[in-house]
Amino acid sequence: MDALQVEQRIRSILGKILDADLRSVNPDAHIMEDLGADSWQYLEFRNDLETAFRITVPDSEVDRLSTLRSCAALVSELLVPQSSGGQSADDEAGWQRKGKWRGGTCMGADGALYTDLEIGMAMTGRNHLAESPLMKFVGELRWNHISDFTGIPSRKLCDETGERLYATFFYVETRFPRETPLAAFGENDRFTVVSTLKSFGNSILDGYHFFYPAGWPEERKVPLLNGKQALEMGIPYVRTSNIFVKMLQGASWLKKSRPAHKGMDDIPRLAEVPDSYAKIKQADGDDRFRPPPEGYTCLTPETAKIEYAIEPDRDLNGVGLLYFANYPMILDIAERRCLREKILLPLSEEMIDLRTLCHRESAYLGNAHQSDSIEVWIDVWMENPFLTGHPAPEMSPVRLFLNYRMFRRSDGRKILVSTAEKVVFGKTLEEAGLLEPLERLAATSRSSGSD
Repeated sequence: MDALQVEQRIRSILGKILDADLRSVNPDAHIMEDLGADSWQYLEFRNDLETAFRITVPDSEVDRLSTLRSCAALVSELLVPQSSGGQSADDEAGWQRKGKWRGGTCMGADGALYTDLEIGMAMTGRNHLAESPLMKFVGELRWNHISDFTGIPSRKLCDETGERLYATFFYVETRFPRETPLAAFGENDRFTVVSTLKSFGNSILDGYHFFYPAGWPEERKVPLLNGKQALEMGIPYVRTSNIFVKMLQGASWLKKSRPAHKGMDDIPRLAEVPDSYAKIKQADGDDRFRPPPEGYTCLTPETAKIEYAIEPDRDLNGVGLLYFANYPMILDIAERRCLREKILLPLSEEMIDLRTLCHRESAYLGNAHQSDSIEVWIDVWMENPFLTGHPAPEMSPVRLFLNYRMFRRSDGRKILVSTAEKVVFGKTLEEAGLLEPLERLAATSRSSGSD
């Protein structure tokens, strides 16, 4: 393949990613500054180049992907056969590989991870199974899954220069059926968790954790394709997407990278970037994943803004990053203050204690230093049966819909967008004393709509 053919193919690859015709673009145009590629598209471009040309772009040469001309020159060089080098998998003594049970977990021949889970006190909160401990559990499953494929413990994941990498989460979706939300499960309830894992270009990971009741027949505990299948079966699930980063200036500056371990090639491949990437881009732009459903009354005419001071001994993980699993806890703390003080129908402490999660999507956009503080912006809606013509409003559950944005105070950078659906578990609107207030708000809403 000559230099002109290489450049033409590069234009085609990049044009598909940017959804643009690049045939007449100056070859010295900068891919990010002039053509508008963002950091995710730049990463996708690198992965697609490697796949298309069957090459590996070393981290030390990544800066040469800056223009079409320099990129074509680099690819042409890498197309020349080179001696095989690279880093071998670091098999630590005693580290178990596929098919071996380790602490109630086994990686099957299908590449899925199977884990026996009995909910203990450590996974419960004020109202049975709690979200942050659940996130810590699935985070640990993801580390174990990566380790089983690569053959090394998580602390030894590194790039080709030997720098430590972290499989940081950029998207998480947690979904429990409305009939059996998070609080429907408590101490000593048991599951078989089936975890899937796929990779895009050794840089992006995506997969699901399906929570099958322990009593189900073993042949029915299988890896599913997506969350829709799980929801149709009434199976709770958590979807998690990761990207590998290294710390350049602590928690404030993280740079994308990828592991150099050969075992990463054993992870099943994704043909395209997972749609979770598009989801977080949309959520970042819209400041939410989706609007509230019809029939919900807004309880925050003005967005509630709650300040939160980071507690290093509670909120950070072992490497000094704000732990992804603690973001929901921070939201819950801010949310409690909001529901108590800042909405049109403040909830009692009993009602606040009983709220539990049905569905949450979160876009992790950044991190924060331990000396920083956070501001959480919250918008709250409540399902209103008087807006939908519900035949028995007194029997309606107390359902909440919430949109959150989280900013670090030092520079105002947005570090999280999240949308959640919750229910006050086991209580009706009548029991919560909310029937008359909601009826008045519905009347006001109809009156305003007719003016």
